[in-house]
Amino acid sequence: MPDLVNWNNEIKFDVPDNKFKKPSTIQEVQAIVKQANADNAKVKVIGAMHSITPCFVGSDVVLSNEGMKKILSIDKRNMTVTVQAGVTINQLCNYLKPLGYQSPVILEYGNFHLGAISGTHANDSSLSDSAQVSSFVVGVKLVKSDGEVFEISESQNAQYLPAIRSHFGLFGVMCEVTLRIWPVRSLLFTYETQNIDHFLDDFTGQMKKLRSTSDQAFALLFQNVDTILIQHRKFQDVRKFPPHPLTNSLESKAVNLFTSLVLPATQTLAGLPISLQHAEALNNFLVKGPLDALRGSSFVINPNDRGILYAANDPDFEFHDWAFPEANWPAMVRAYRGLLARFRTEHNFLITLPTIVYFIKKDTASLLSRSRNSDMVVVDPEHHNPKDPKWKAFREAFGELAIRHGGIPHVNKTVGAAERYYARACDQFALREYLDLRRRFDPKGMFVNEFFREMFGDRLLGTGPVKSLL
Repeated sequence: MPDLVNWNNEIKFDVPDNKFKKPSTIQEVQAIVKQANADNAKVKVIGAMHSITPCFVGSDVVLSNEGMKKILSIDKRNMTVTVQAGVTINQLCNYLKPLGYQSPVILEYGNFHLGAISGTHANDSSLSDSAQVSSFVVGVKLVKSDGEVFEISESQNAQYLPAIRSHFGLFGVMCEVTLRIWPVRSLLFTYETQNIDHFLDDFTGQMKKLRSTSDQAFALLFQNVDTILIQHRKFQDVRKFPPHPLTNSLESKAVNLFTSLVLPATQTLAGLPISLQHAEALNNFLVKGPLDALRGSSFVINPNDRGILYAANDPDFEFHDWAFPEANWPAMVRAYRGLLARFRTEHNFLITLPTIVYFIKKDTASLLSRSRNSDMVVVDPEHHNPKDPKWKAFREAFGELAIRHGGIPHVNKTVGAAERYYARACDQFALREYLDLRRRFDPKGMFVNEFFREMFGDRLLGTGPVKSLL
C-alpha cells in the first residue's frame, strides 16, 4: 500500500495497491477511467505533490502520471513543444536548452509536472509578460469522465482553452500538453536593497522604475530588519551576453540562497533554549551576510538553468501565498507588518524567514487567473515549522486581513485559506462560467475531491441538465 507524501511532509495518505495506477499511454488512462466510471469511483491525478494544500488527495483511484514522461515533438515553425503530462520542468529545460529554446515561464522548482501546472496558479514573477505557466498552454489532450479522449487547442475546441488553463485536475486526466516556446534569451540579474517604508511611501514611483528597467522583478521582505531586497531581471541577446560558466551555475532566485542557508539556521535556533530576543538577534545577524553579498551584485544565466531539482529531504517549511491588486499592496504590507508586531508582542511569535514578493501581470488567459482583473503583487510569508500552533493562528489572522485588502489565495499554496476564501475572492463571472463548463466535462463529479467540494460548495456539481460538449 503506497504511502503518498507531499513536498513538505505535511500531507500523507494511503492508497491500496490495486487503486494506485501508473499508466504510460493514453489507452491505459482510458481503461482506468472507464472502469472507475463503471464502479462509480473517484479518480485523482497526482503530479510531483509539491502542493501544500490537499488539492491532490484522492479517496478511490489515484493515478500518477510519472509513467508518462516523454517529450513527443517540437514544432519550430509554430514555436510549440508537445509533452506527456509527467514531463518535468527540469526535463523540458534540458531538452530545449541545446536547441536554443526556452519555456516562457520557468519555475525554480524543476520537479513540477507539466500536466499538473498546465492548469493551476503556478506562477513566477513578471512585469512584461504573463507570469503563469498555464497562460502559455496552447493545446491539451485529456481523457474525460466517460473515458473518451478530448482535444483542445487554438484550432480545435478553442472555446474551452481559458477553462482548461485552470483545470486543477477537475476536467479529466491530462495526458498531453502543448506549450508555447521562445528562442532562448540570457537573463541578467541585478540586486538592490531599500528600506521597506521608503519603498512603500514611493510605491507608484518604484513600480514605474521597475517597469522601465526590468522585464521581471522579484523581491524578499526582511521584515525584522526593515529591508526589501529587489531582484531585477532583464532579458539580453544571448549572442552578446552569453552566460558565464561560473555565474550560470548559480541558483537564480535569492529565495534559494535563503532557504538553503538561513532556513536550516533558523530551524536550529528554534530548537535552542534561548529567548525570542536572542533568537531574533542571531537570526538578523545571519541575514546580514547574504544581504551584503547580494547587494549590488549581478550575473547572467540561461533561463533553462532555473528549473532546479529539489531533494526529497529539502527543509520542511511552509508558504502562505496571497495575491493583492497592485493598488492595495502597500496598505496590505503595512497591515501585515502590524500583524507581525502584534503576534510578536502578544504571542511571543516571530517569523524569521523573508516574505516572498511576486509581481504578476494582469492576465485573462485562464478563467481562474488570480490576476484576471488587475496587476497583482504577492505577499507570501514563510515559516520554518508548519506544525507550530502559533503559525497556524497567524495564518488564520493573516487570511482575515488579506480578504479585507482584496487578496486572492493560491489554490496550491495557501493552506487552510484556499478552500475557505478562494471562491469568494476570485472573479465571480469567470467562476460561474468555469463551474458550468467543468460540469459538462465531468457531470458525475468523478474528478472532484473533498478539497474542491469544500472550496466550491454546491455550485461545483449544480443541478439540472448538462449540455453536450459536441
